[in-house]
Amino acid sequence: MDHKIVVVDDDPGTIHLIGRILQDVGQLIFATSGEKALELVHDSAPDLILLDAELPGMSGFKVFEALQAEPGALGVPIIFITSHTEAGFEVSALSMGAADFIAKPFTPARLLARVKTHLRAKHTTDELRRRVSTDALTGVGSRHLFEESLKSEWLRGLRSCDPISLLLIDVDHFNLYSRRYGHAKGENCLRRVAAAISGIVRRPADLVARCGGEQFGVLLPQTPRGGAEYIARRILGAIDGLGLCHEDSVTANHVTASIGMSCYDEKSECWEGPSANHFRDESMECRAANTLLLAADKALHSAKRAGHARARLVDIAAMDASVPTRHTAPPPDEEHHAKWA
Repeated sequence: MDHKIVVVDDDPGTIHLIGRILQDVGQLIFATSGEKALELVHDSAPDLILLDAELPGMSGFKVFEALQAEPGALGVPIIFITSHTEAGFEVSALSMGAADFIAKPFTPARLLARVKTHLRAKHTTDELRRRVSTDALTGVGSRHLFEESLKSEWLRGLRSCDPISLLLIDVDHFNLYSRRYGHAKGENCLRRVAAAISGIVRRPADLVARCGGEQFGVLLPQTPRGGAEYIARRILGAIDGLGLCHEDSVTANHVTASIGMSCYDEKSECWEGPSANHFRDESMECRAANTLLLAADKALHSAKRAGHARARLVDIAAMDASVPTRHTAPPPDEEHHAKWA
């Protein structure tokens, strides 16, 4: 396994020594300043960071604090390396959240053992996180990942004043499909639908997840309602284009889906500009994120009541006031493209 380790130290002798000790452990990337370290971590997340506490200019502790706010450092163990041997210094480093503390001068065996220990722990944690974050049947994101991502993307959108949209997708009459064709074909149907959705939703920041049963969720950060409607139309076409026979469907002779869309953008009645204080605390902000989910669920039920195999949109403001749902269908000149390649 090719681990990526960022070493932050301004002393050429220490850099040479660490490079020699860890040369067979993984890919080593060196930074001689805190600013450069932050740039490296921002560009590509490492597996481990070795951080000198006595850096010139931006101190190691300041770098550590900045790394805590850097998404690329999330979950990455940081080991302080310092010539300070006072117990209070070590306690301060560990209290801040550092994974370990190594005092200079250190022996090669000690450094190597500590690094390998934290890399193993990081690998184990990543594997557990991957299992929790991935739906075992379809390979898309899990419900847990979807819920956590909705919270974080909602808060990020509020801070940066970006729009956000959400889609809930249900396979139409799936119970009838499973009853007629059996459990195995039902699972294969869900895998095919998940792959079709993933083929449309391709931006790195977007998320496709299975929310349970035959329902999928699509999170679209920095996307206003027009973009959500475009994605919804393409997803409907992609699922239709699978051509999976469904003789018991009351909607079509093949598998179809219904989509509920919700959005929070500049056209929302409750939209707040960059200068707004938004909500009083994070718990209220997260409840607002849940309202986005409730709006999508309301839109999904509307699409089903309207006959399935279509998408409906409900603005987040509709959960506080009566706002008509908006129907999304292919433009007239696209009607003949039943499969929307």
